[in-house]
Amino acid sequence: MPLVGFHQARRASLSRWQRTVHALSWPRPGGMLLSAAGAAVVLAAAVGVQSAYPFQSTTAAPAQRSPAPAAVAGNGPASGALPVLPTAAAGLAAHAGTPPSSVPGGAPATAAPVPPVASGPQAAAVHNMSNPASVLVVVNKHHPLIPLDYQPPDLVTPNVPAGSGELVLLRREAAAAVERMFAAAGSNGVSITVQSSYRSYATQVSLYGSYVAQKGQESADTSSARPGYSEHQTGLALDIGDANVGPDCEFTICVADTAAGRWVTAHAADYGFVVRYPPGLQAVTGYLYEPWHLRYVGTAAALDMRARGIPTYEQYLGLQGAPGYK
Repeated sequence: MPLVGFHQARRASLSRWQRTVHALSWPRPGGMLLSAAGAAVVLAAAVGVQSAYPFQSTTAAPAQRSPAPAAVAGNGPASGALPVLPTAAAGLAAHAGTPPSSVPGGAPATAAPVPPVASGPQAAAVHNMSNPASVLVVVNKHHPLIPLDYQPPDLVTPNVPAGSGELVLLRREAAAAVERMFAAAGSNGVSITVQSSYRSYATQVSLYGSYVAQKGQESADTSSARPGYSEHQTGLALDIGDANVGPDCEFTICVADTAAGRWVTAHAADYGFVVRYPPGLQAVTGYLYEPWHLRYVGTAAALDMRARGIPTYEQYLGLQGAPGYK
């Protein structure tokens, strides 16, 4: 009886090339080795593509702060443009009239590198600079309050010495800050007084009109704001004096040489205030040097301006200078 089993037909002879292909086919050891080598090549190529063209993360990276710009000379014209914020430039170039990257007054900009997007207090200032209710609102000869007769809803009287018969009124946040600032100055033996603070639209109409009558409009515009264009109307500005100095030094440049004037120049930013109209920068601010005029912008913005050596709020926001009314 024949044996019963699997039928095994004899294979035809294979060529050398066919034997090589057969040996390198999966899952034989040669085929496995070839597959592993191919996978390594594909992985290396993918890493190379990622290095050359990195994929964008869906999580935004934190914005980088710009390097501190060179400080503008304190007693002369601006020596170069301070960093111009692209977000400010984009939003304001249409009505600013000239590129904000130029130095107010004429020379081409030599600005330090800036980040593509504003960050921190500078970004907040740009976002809120047109809002009259914001402590970061900008008010100058190009940027009036809207509405012109705006009145802050949270005016209070801070517990600080008044140097005149005028009632001291400031917005609540600024009032608390000025109390802390005056207390700190007092602990250093410096006696600061408030000569002027909030002024209503009607008060500014009367005050500006009196300056025009005395000196003419052109001269009045260098020292007094038109109604609706005054920082005093925001409730965030105050004029200071020194209690130990006579009235002849009130609202004059000699305030800078008093103990009060020197103290606020050095320390006002610690409490959110800036000396709003520095010397030699009338082409930027629109006003002559006023060492007595302080403006509250909050500690974040004030300290940022001081750390970066930026003397005016216009330059901090990347705005065109506002030497005259439009």
